[in-house]
Amino acid sequence: MFIDVSAFGGVNWDAIRDIYAPQVKRVTSDQQLHALLQRMIGELHQSHFAIIPPESIPKFIRHRGRVHLTGAEPDEDAGPADDDLEGDDSEGNIDMSTRLLNGVGIDTRVIDKQIIVTRVDPQSNAAKAGLKTGFAIKSINGIPMSEGVDIASENPARQPFIDFQVRQTIRVYFLGGPIGTDVQLVYLDGENIEHQALIKRERLTGDLSPKIGELPPMYSEFEAKRLSSGVGYLRFTTFAPQLMEKICSSLKSMKDASGVVIDLRANPGGIVGMASGLSGLLTTVPGSVGTLQSRTGKIQLPLIPQKHPYTGPVVVLIDGLSGSTSEVFAAAMQESGRATIIGDRSGGIVQGADTLKLPTGAVFEFARSGFKTAKGVTLEGNGVKPDIEKPLTRPGLLQGKDDQLDEAVRRIETERAHLYSAGKNLPQIMSAVATKPPVIDVNPQTKDPKTSAGPQKFESTPEAEQVMERYLNAIGGKEALAAIKTRVSTGTAVFGTETMTGKVVIREEPPNRRNMELTVPGLGVMQIAFDENRGWMEHPVMGYYEYEPSWVSPLRRFYDISRIPQYKSRYIKMEYRGTVDSTDGQVNVLTLTTSEGQKDIMLFDVNTGLLVYDNEAHYSDYRQVGAVKVPFVTKISESGFEIVTKLDKVEDNVTLNADAFKEIHSCFTER
Repeated sequence: MFIDVSAFGGVNWDAIRDIYAPQVKRVTSDQQLHALLQRMIGELHQSHFAIIPPESIPKFIRHRGRVHLTGAEPDEDAGPADDDLEGDDSEGNIDMSTRLLNGVGIDTRVIDKQIIVTRVDPQSNAAKAGLKTGFAIKSINGIPMSEGVDIASENPARQPFIDFQVRQTIRVYFLGGPIGTDVQLVYLDGENIEHQALIKRERLTGDLSPKIGELPPMYSEFEAKRLSSGVGYLRFTTFAPQLMEKICSSLKSMKDASGVVIDLRANPGGIVGMASGLSGLLTTVPGSVGTLQSRTGKIQLPLIPQKHPYTGPVVVLIDGLSGSTSEVFAAAMQESGRATIIGDRSGGIVQGADTLKLPTGAVFEFARSGFKTAKGVTLEGNGVKPDIEKPLTRPGLLQGKDDQLDEAVRRIETERAHLYSAGKNLPQIMSAVATKPPVIDVNPQTKDPKTSAGPQKFESTPEAEQVMERYLNAIGGKEALAAIKTRVSTGTAVFGTETMTGKVVIREEPPNRRNMELTVPGLGVMQIAFDENRGWMEHPVMGYYEYEPSWVSPLRRFYDISRIPQYKSRYIKMEYRGTVDSTDGQVNVLTLTTSEGQKDIMLFDVNTGLLVYDNEAHYSDYRQVGAVKVPFVTKISESGFEIVTKLDKVEDNVTLNADAFKEIHSCFTER
């Protein structure tokens, strides 16, 4: 297939090269190069294409569960001194961390061509200095805010991007800085009388998330409370993985709330899988959140109902600064009818992105896939239109009101009153588009296994048995394979463009027990396990899923290391399909059929006789482990996405402890 790369994204890249190549030759610093690269990829006019220079990447340092910053005043409750630091990444800019984590305790928006205070932390230095919502910021440290307002007002086509940049610039570069330093504000009060205030910077309430692969740390605030009306309120400012446990626990604690408001205003997104996990905490029916579509395939984001989800009325608040995963989640809630969306149209910044580190130390963020909702709607450039449009206004803010939140509470009260008067139960389900169970690293050929009528006689062709027996002898023979009672394998797994790596531990006890744990720094631990008659998957942000009984058998069979040595009892038919040239070289092809009707395709190297392909899994780098040979590299390919597992060590017949095949304890697995 020929792909014309000169026209990706509707841009003539040959012409772009002619424009930018001469400019690149004239740059004298990395900073100039990064700015030029940003302008070049800006020709796409799409979201999730950015050059993040090293000076804009914060440094993450965790100090006994807290972020510790150079220049910050010591906390007597923080624990031991700096020699007890954990998770210290050698890369990153400490000044950027300082700016993100410290400020005066306010948030702003561009409203009616003014920089308006939209949020004041009641315990902050800003509140103590008399700042209130609705006040208009004229200047910060002597620099007028009019330029940012003009840019935001004069470019309606780029409004979401510009509004985000203006707010981020004010929050980080004007208000952020070392604790104890001063911020000088000039502002207009409710009577438009000008005032000045000198406010000392302080530690804000949020934290930095660890980086994931090359995705830089994100600053995140989290708030969970009950409003005076009894309605539950949940606000978080990014979809950062370390918040998932808090989100889960908070929603479960609100099971008796009359309703729940999820505030995603100014939440630019984050890890897209969290949209699945959060949706699952609000529904009892499996479905789909949407689909990531790349040039080579598509991946469906599953909706996995979790144990004891919240089933009362839900309202989601969004605005023009809500982007990416915030929009994915809001759209799923809206399309299914599970929640009412209130506020302003979201930013329309929705694509599946990846990150890559450049030689200069900068990070290149690039969209790898588009996104469509479960109903096939494209959000990029369109956003989510609220069910109830309710903008924030300066007059309302000056009265101390949050009109959008007030409307959310009214909506919940109205919905409950309507349901009770009609004698109906509160909403119990989320009617989303059905999806297959979320299998992470295997794609069974049969999606609806048939029930076997009983034992069936094994059938095979001589050529097929010759290929299979040659393979079994090549890896050590049936007797050596049968002697394997347990196996523990350790190594690493690499995802996508080799920017995300995790540690893998696989414990096996043929034929029924297997536990694979994949630990990704910054993300958490994923588990795919089988124990006797059960099978389950646990994901740190997508939640817990127990496989349906009809799925356990084919999935366990795929993973069982005794499946092929005992092929005559595991399959009812084996056929030789000939020799073909493949990406794995010249191979012999076998198809094996189970009693349930599932067909497995296996490819064996013509020269060595070794298995190189088995149902989407490619095997290579066979090494001797005791009396048998084991593939140390496995590549799983599905819909254009890859996971490559590289083992470092394989041990057979080791003693496994009693907890080797148990579920990982988390909020998701609490019964």
